[in-house]
Amino acid sequence: MKPSLLSFAIVLLSFASAYAQSDLAVIDINASSDANNWVPQGLSTSLEVTVQNVDSMMIPAGDSALVSIQHGSFVSDAWIHFDSGLDTMETYTHNFGWDNRLMFSASLDTALLIGMATHLSDTNLSNNQFEETFYASTIVNNDWHAGIIKIIEPSNLNFFDVDNNTNIPPPLTSVRVDLVNTGTVTYLPGTLINYDVYVLDDVRSLSGYIGESAVSSGDISTRTITNQALLPVIPDSAGTYQLCARSTVPNDLTSNNNAACTIFKMVDNYDPTDPANWPFAVDEVADLNAKVFMSENQLVLESKSQTELEIIDLSGKIIYTDAFNGSHSHSMLDYNAGIYFVRLIASDASIQTEKVF
Repeated sequence: MKPSLLSFAIVLLSFASAYAQSDLAVIDINASSDANNWVPQGLSTSLEVTVQNVDSMMIPAGDSALVSIQHGSFVSDAWIHFDSGLDTMETYTHNFGWDNRLMFSASLDTALLIGMATHLSDTNLSNNQFEETFYASTIVNNDWHAGIIKIIEPSNLNFFDVDNNTNIPPPLTSVRVDLVNTGTVTYLPGTLINYDVYVLDDVRSLSGYIGESAVSSGDISTRTITNQALLPVIPDSAGTYQLCARSTVPNDLTSNNNAACTIFKMVDNYDPTDPANWPFAVDEVADLNAKVFMSENQLVLESKSQTELEIIDLSGKIIYTDAFNGSHSHSMLDYNAGIYFVRLIASDASIQTEKVF
């Protein structure tokens, strides 16, 4: 990507060789692959180059070398620094990072990668270049699945009481997902990894990159999501729900083991028989001017004067009105089973309320 750096290093080499001598060799190139250099097709992988001091003298502390990796028009280079020096036969591996990934698409198929290194006092240029071939594969054992998924925040989500939909559940603000590598592909630091987090049909497709250490077979990559906008919305009604995660790495060999879930419950502890929850917020009247009772699905009423009748459901809606004087009955057969309120308004405008089932 910066051929001028290589040219600059070669010019400096002609001056440095007069004062010191070293032999820094490129001995290996790595991509996220299995032991056969098979890379999952569709994977965006970081790249690594390994150099070794094959001279009899130690490369002094503070020295630097220019390393690069190339495939066709793709070139990435970087200065590496030997802060503690590099002893004889000691190796140093440089990862080119998440922002220098190479996509192994279907069209790539076979990729010849070329690694190069230039140390300013290197007098043996014959081992400064190394080539290795990698293959985009659809049958490599690339197998990931979600392990543990945990709600960190909010901590009070399980058994949250929606209370007749008057309480709004708190949003997800921190979730941890463990992604387990059960295949044979070692994912290098900086390699892209994809996964979903979802509740019901609210699916959030996420991507990140492997951190400082490679993730080999049996290893775990822990992802912590703290951006509320990236997390699914919590349902606002009572029920049992699952927060799930699933790996979506390309060409996953075994897709039926990708998901893991954690269960949480939303409850509704609203009690319609509690007078505090009645539409009129009054208790039953003990000393009634009129009598109200149920008899074989008939609402039976008796009053001593002209009385207006209102039947009200739990939502506070008036569903029936009438007026009577003396004995009166009203069939409840056409009403859904449940709790209703009977409001009686006397001629003197006094009101009494009864609850019937």
